[in-house]
Amino acid sequence: MIATKLNKATAPPKPKGFLATMDIFKNLPPVRLAEVEKKMVERRYVKGAIIYLEGDPAENVWFVKEGHVKAMVYTPNGRSVNLCMVGEKGMLGGCCCFNSTGYLCQGVTETEAVVCAFPMKDFIELLNEYPEMSRAVVEMVSQRLRDSKSNQVFEQESVEKRILHVLLKLTEEFGNTIPLTRREIAEMAGTTVETCIRTFLILEEKGLVSTQRGKITLINLRALTERMENI
Repeated sequence: MIATKLNKATAPPKPKGFLATMDIFKNLPPVRLAEVEKKMVERRYVKGAIIYLEGDPAENVWFVKEGHVKAMVYTPNGRSVNLCMVGEKGMLGGCCCFNSTGYLCQGVTETEAVVCAFPMKDFIELLNEYPEMSRAVVEMVSQRLRDSKSNQVFEQESVEKRILHVLLKLTEEFGNTIPLTRREIAEMAGTTVETCIRTFLILEEKGLVSTQRGKITLINLRALTERMENI
């Protein structure tokens, strides 16, 4: 008697690339995801490099593989305003897929970064093809709009309250240790470097934060939150 073996159908291996780890791509079939990754162009940037300028043709959507990138704009009087900070597995330029021909802000690396570019026209095709992906992008854009609105509200508050708001918001991305300088925090809070340094001296004297070269550590999040709420 000859034993025979039945060949069992096996599922295609799950892709192990960078995109497979991102929430917005989690519902893409493995074969489709592999096609997307083939069209990705990986680029490495030094700190402070401009990825795209406001008004440039929105030819790509960008995904951060390593490091951090900030989206920013300049006001009519020349002041820079940071809209958001995007870290690993984050996306930039996604809002441009909604009837926009040019980038609405400027993308600048906050640290050394590795960023992947994906053609905008192909990205829009994906959104049309996969409703779950469209919803994920809409949720992301909506959250950034809410954050932007929150920042506008805080613009009317005192400098210290704005700085505390920026620090506490950054913990969502970095945790208690924020790899930014006081100059960069000043830009995000819309104040001068000198005023920001004076504020940090007060916070350090009270044991709430500590600063080192290129790094800020929040020692007591609860106390910082209470201080911000009571100002």
